[in-house]
Amino acid sequence: MNLARLLYNVATLPMAAALAPFAYLACRLLPDEKAERWKQRLGFHSQKAIHYLHQRPLVWIHAVSVGEVGVASTLIGALDQVRPGLGIVVSTTTPHGHELAQQKLAHRATCIYFPLDFIVSVRQALRHVRPDIIVCLETELWPNFLGEARRLGISTLLINGRISEGSFRRYRKILPLMKPLLEDFSALAMVSSNDANRVIGIGAPAARVTVTGNMKGAGLVEQADPSRAEDLKRKLQLKSGQCVLVAGSIRDRELSWLPEIYSQLLREQADLVGIFAPRHLNRLGRLEAWLKRQGLEFQRLSSLVNGSEKRTTATILVDGVGKLFDLYGLGDLIFCGGSLVPLGGQNILEPAAWGKPVFYGPYMDNFLEASQLLETAGCGIRVQDRDELLAKLRYFLANPEALKAMGSNGRAAMSDRNQIAIKQAELVRDTLDGGKHRA
Repeated sequence: MNLARLLYNVATLPMAAALAPFAYLACRLLPDEKAERWKQRLGFHSQKAIHYLHQRPLVWIHAVSVGEVGVASTLIGALDQVRPGLGIVVSTTTPHGHELAQQKLAHRATCIYFPLDFIVSVRQALRHVRPDIIVCLETELWPNFLGEARRLGISTLLINGRISEGSFRRYRKILPLMKPLLEDFSALAMVSSNDANRVIGIGAPAARVTVTGNMKGAGLVEQADPSRAEDLKRKLQLKSGQCVLVAGSIRDRELSWLPEIYSQLLREQADLVGIFAPRHLNRLGRLEAWLKRQGLEFQRLSSLVNGSEKRTTATILVDGVGKLFDLYGLGDLIFCGGSLVPLGGQNILEPAAWGKPVFYGPYMDNFLEASQLLETAGCGIRVQDRDELLAKLRYFLANPEALKAMGSNGRAAMSDRNQIAIKQAELVRDTLDGGKHRA
């Protein structure tokens, strides 16, 4: 163990000590599902949770949350093409990510929670899962997890890697920890040349870094099934030609701004339907409060979809995970959140896959490549603030034909994404077949 990692463990020791009694009580007293989550975060897996892990070779893919689960799904599909028969484990950190992974991937992969990065938890998890190779998606760099994988002779890859300018500055401050961490990777497949230069700048060996492009968005065009959108349209009782505003993955002050904007648009088009999806479900209460403040009656999506209610209001609140992609298929005016506030943006390629133009704010640090792609294609509409967003939405609400003409460009711009997924899957295959294998 190098000095930097030793200091990392010394620094996290008080946190581990403080967490231990809480974690013990959580495992003993919480309902089964929540107790199982805590057990897995501590590195313990029941036979029920890992009963599929006999399939070899075994690939462990770590996808932090909801956004990365989509990337994991794409990578698994590509792996099945280039190296059929692999065992797959997908780990997530958040409950929402785990729920979506179960929905999308349980038929093909074992879905577990990622262990807390304490050395005991990590060792226990690796002992239970026993992967042949570990694939970290985007920017998942955990010192103990990667260090213990190296000690056990398990190859590790960073796939679809990206390092934002802000992350780069922060990582430079802990260079003694980052350099040995990045040296542990067998290969690093980065989204762009800027990402490649940054990861090399914080210690990755240049010879192991390649630029493969961004896999995010691969397969989305194929997943955009009009029949699913039509089914939702029927359940929500939307009339033919009725205009729909979808505000997806909204965060922070957007939770108040978007209801305000929608309320103003309603004055101009009384039958405009508004669908609001907070990025995190624990913000539902806050979003409800802002809708009420604007005098907007609303219903929850789950009640409309399961048939327990008929739609009687123009406003719909999304109260579950896994539906937003299909809801984009219903939208005419689509805004992707986390972008009017400095939170890096959200995946604007999802609405583009449906052939829909997409509105977003200036803060797209985590999706720079995607925003450049859509803006070049003429279907990405960047605004600087909420006033400009209102003005642009108002314009296109009055000129729907102009909006429709822009939409098809997005689908065409995404046509090469599947090849990027294949290229990254081939890197996993080649590392697995040519790298170290655990005895």
